[in-house]
Amino acid sequence: MKKNLSLLAVLVLSLLFSGCGTSQPVAEPTPSAIKVKTQSLADSKEIRQDLEYPAIVSASTEAKLVAKSSGNLSGADFKVGDEVKIGQTLARIDDIGSSGFSTDGINSNQIKQAIIAVEQAQSFYQLARSNYENLLVSSAKDLHQAEIARDQAKNAQSHLNTTSEESLKSAELAYETAKIATEQARLSLLNRQKQMQQGSLDANDNADLAATAAVNTAGNVLTGINNLAAFDDNNVVSIAYRGNLGALDSNSYNQADNDYQAAKSAYDVYQTTSFSDISERLQAAIDLAEKVKKLADSSKYLFDKSIPSSVLPQSAATGVSLSGLQSAAASYQSQLNAVIGQARGAAQALANVALSNDSTLDALKQAYELAKKQEAIAQQNLNNLKAGNNSQSDQAGFSVSLAQNQYENLKVKLDSQILAAKAQMDAAQLQYNNALVALQSLYDIHSIVSPIVGRVTQKLANNGDTVSAGQVVAVVSQVDNLKVRFFVEPEYVLDMKLGTPVEVLSADGQSYAGLISSVAAQADNATKRFQVEVKLDDQAKPLLGTVVSVKLSLEKSVASGDGEAIVPLSSLEIGQNGNFIFLFEDGKARKVPVELQKVLGERAQIKVEAPADAILIIEGNKLLRDGDVVEASA
Repeated sequence: MKKNLSLLAVLVLSLLFSGCGTSQPVAEPTPSAIKVKTQSLADSKEIRQDLEYPAIVSASTEAKLVAKSSGNLSGADFKVGDEVKIGQTLARIDDIGSSGFSTDGINSNQIKQAIIAVEQAQSFYQLARSNYENLLVSSAKDLHQAEIARDQAKNAQSHLNTTSEESLKSAELAYETAKIATEQARLSLLNRQKQMQQGSLDANDNADLAATAAVNTAGNVLTGINNLAAFDDNNVVSIAYRGNLGALDSNSYNQADNDYQAAKSAYDVYQTTSFSDISERLQAAIDLAEKVKKLADSSKYLFDKSIPSSVLPQSAATGVSLSGLQSAAASYQSQLNAVIGQARGAAQALANVALSNDSTLDALKQAYELAKKQEAIAQQNLNNLKAGNNSQSDQAGFSVSLAQNQYENLKVKLDSQILAAKAQMDAAQLQYNNALVALQSLYDIHSIVSPIVGRVTQKLANNGDTVSAGQVVAVVSQVDNLKVRFFVEPEYVLDMKLGTPVEVLSADGQSYAGLISSVAAQADNATKRFQVEVKLDDQAKPLLGTVVSVKLSLEKSVASGDGEAIVPLSSLEIGQNGNFIFLFEDGKARKVPVELQKVLGERAQIKVEAPADAILIIEGNKLLRDGDVVEASA
């Protein structure tokens, strides 16, 4: 057995030694190419981003109908979708403590005047808002064209390819454009002066109506209270219940009597006074109405401190009753509150018109002066070119300077026009709001009345429901004037230029065209995003309150400079030792440093020291090392 094992060992050793005698070299494997995606430096100057945001369709104008008293809702037979008019009563609130005294018809003339004032103010406000929104959109387009002209002039200067003939045509066009701008500025100034005159006349007319209504109401209340309490020593009014009045407070009758004498004296003085202007007359009417309001308050207190008797029962189907006296005094309080509010709104409108006129006129005058200066500069530049005093380089510089001046002056002009339109819209909105407040204050506190023309979009209470003062019963919206609202991230807010076209898609796939009309100046506190509003172009519009999608495309370009590019942020290596990107050269990857200039969402603007025909690796770079073999695809 041992002999066999020895022979086997010898055989194995002999085989091992024979194999080691003539060894062959082992060939190294050829490295496989890493697949990457590339893009030329020249094609990296601009990008196009497609964005999509959820949005909501809302009304530009809506009114919440609020209960002014507590009680049970009745007569609420309206439905969502019903069309309503200004002043239309949609429901009533019945409370248990209401008396039989009725105020129907007392304010009918005032209500008619207030409805007319609301309709006129609403029409003026809608026109001013439409003008403002249209100006925003057109201004954005005009300014964008000026930016394009300015950038084109800069490119022309850098390439020095501007010819004298082209410069001359540009100068002639600039001069003609400047003359047109000057004429437009002059016409805008004249038109605004005419509008100011008309606005002042309208405000004066409104103030005159408010003063007349306040004085007439004060006179009617004076007469009514005297008939109830016989305060005037010169009249023939006689009441059998004099001993009942103020029986619970002996001073209440004397106080009401003193207030009556003061109000009557103020009324007589007003009737014999000649006022210098409408503002003085309106203020005198307000003062008179407030004195009569004080009389109404003290009379209400007097009747509350009175006692019933056989000559003055607590309530009665016919004739005088203590409850009737108390209800009449409360009605007089409501009437006076209404006319005082209306008169104060008219006084505020007078002040706002004067303030708006001054600021707007100054802005338009400045725009006109700037336009005349720009025209003179353009004419001088044209004369210099015709004289042949400029070299090719000077001509390029002139074009840049001219385009820059045109851009800056156009921006000043557009800003002044927008400021004027905004001031006019704000004044119109304030007048509209004052008119709405005045109208609402005239109605009985037990009525639910629509202050605007529109359509019922929400019904929040039904017949028989118990409502509280301040509770919203319904919402009326003007569905013909819709807007689309959405929110964008801070990094995109500067790209939301006014006038930018967008596509609005409804849930059923219907597409609507629109333009960005407003961008919020501040971010929402909760979401840290900025609200953007879109004005729809189409006659057909999505349904109010529906959720839609807003799609838009953004184009970003590198301003100027060799080696600048916009690339995906993922194509960069960012670290403490610097930032890098890979170039594709001769089938291999070469790692080079870059300057990170700006982060644009998922992309970045960089500057790299590379020739203009360099190829950048934008995908597949995560596993690369400097010198790796790569296979490129565009």
